[in-house]
Amino acid sequence: MRVMLLSFKADVFDRVKSGEKIYEHRRVFPDEPVKAYLYVSTPVKSIVGIMRLENKVKIESWKEKYSYDQAAVTKIENYINKHTVAMEITEFQMTNAIPLEQLREELPGFVVPQMYYYIEESDLLKYLETNLVPTGDVIKHSFVNIPADLICTH
Repeated sequence: MRVMLLSFKADVFDRVKSGEKIYEHRRVFPDEPVKAYLYVSTPVKSIVGIMRLENKVKIESWKEKYSYDQAAVTKIENYINKHTVAMEITEFQMTNAIPLEQLREELPGFVVPQMYYYIEESDLLKYLETNLVPTGDVIKHSFVNIPADLICTH
C-alpha cells in the first residue's frame, strides 16, 4: 500500500466528507491501494482526514459500461481531457486538524502538495501517525452497481 499526502480544495473535500464523492479522479495514480492523508487548501489550510483508495480504473473503460446512458458517455468524454484514472474512496475518516502553520513550525521544510506526494518512511508520516486523532464515524462506500450519475463528478 502506498502512503501519500493528497491535496483538495475545500469544496471538493466537503463532498468527500458528506459521502457524496465516492471516486478520486487524477491524471496519474498508483496501481496499488493508497492510504491518503488529506490536506485541504484555503480557507482550511490543514490536514484534516484520512482516506483509503482502491481499485484503480481507467475512466475510458466507463464508456462501455455506461454506454446505455448518452449523458454519462458525454460526461466521461469531457472528463478524460483532464483525468485518466479513478480510484474508489473505500473509506474516509475525519481527524483533528493540524494547521499549516503548525506543520511548518514542527516540520521544517514541509511543502503543501500541488496534487499529491508520497510520504512512506518520512518524518511527516511519523508526525501524522503520532499527532492525528480520528474523529467521528468512518464512512465506507460500496461499489456494487454504481449508477451513472455518481461517476465523473468532482
